[in-house]
Parts: sequence; structure tokens; C-alpha cells
Amino acid sequence: SSLFLICNMDIFVVVVVAICAVILGAVVKKSNKEFALLLTVVTAVLLILMILENCAPLFDEFRNLSASGLIDGYYIDILLKAIGITIIGQVTASLCKDAGENALCNVVELATKIAILMISMPVIVNILEYLSEILKS
Repeated sequence: SSLFLICNMDIFVVVVVAICAVILGAVVKKSNKEFALLLTVVTAVLLILMILENCAPLFDEFRNLSASGLIDGYYIDILLKAIGITIIGQVTASLCKDAGENALCNVVELATKIAILMISMPVIVNILEYLSEILKS
């Protein structure tokens, strides 16, 4: 499908840009560690923006699922928020780790896990209610 082709072609752009940034960062790191970190952060942000821009067909599929009534839009919203939190948390934790801030990396990972748990709490409660109804029958 066209969704597969878009994702397949864009991954090569992401890989090439990332490899170029890594090589340039390694060269720059020898003389200026702060600039190398800034280069990494800017590259990561630009790649994330590019990836999100290319995710429009994916978001359309989620909207179609919601409109068809197959899945409640409320659950799709929770899923998309959880995916967003995961991506932001993972990238931020990796940047912290690259900067040598392992403690901050761990805090970001913990905050990400707690945020996902909090946002998914209504789904967990619904599942537990359904299980309770099933066990009562």
C-alpha cells in the first residue's frame, strides 16, 4: 500500500541524516563537546518533525477506525497520547544519556512510564470493571 511505500522511503532519509549527524558530531566533539550535543539535539528534533509530518496517513487510518465505530475514539486518543509520550521520553532519555547525564536519563524514563500509566488508567479501570462483571456472572 502507499502507506508502506512512504514509510519505507523515508526511513532511508532518516538513516542517512542520522549517520551524517553522528559522523559530524564525532568530528566536532573533539574540539567542542557542547556544540556536538547541540548538533545531536537539533538533528533529533528535525528528524522527529519530519517523521511526524509523514505520519499523516497513519493518523488518517486511526481517524477512519474511530469513524467506523470499530474502536471508540476515546481509546484511540489514549493510544496516540501514549505513543507521543513514549517517543518524547525515549528521545529525551537518549539525549540525556549521550550527554553523560545517566541520572536524568533514569528520571525521564521513570516520568515517561508514570505518565503512560496515568493516561491509560481509564482503560485499566474499564478492563477491571469488565472482568468483575464476567466473574459475577
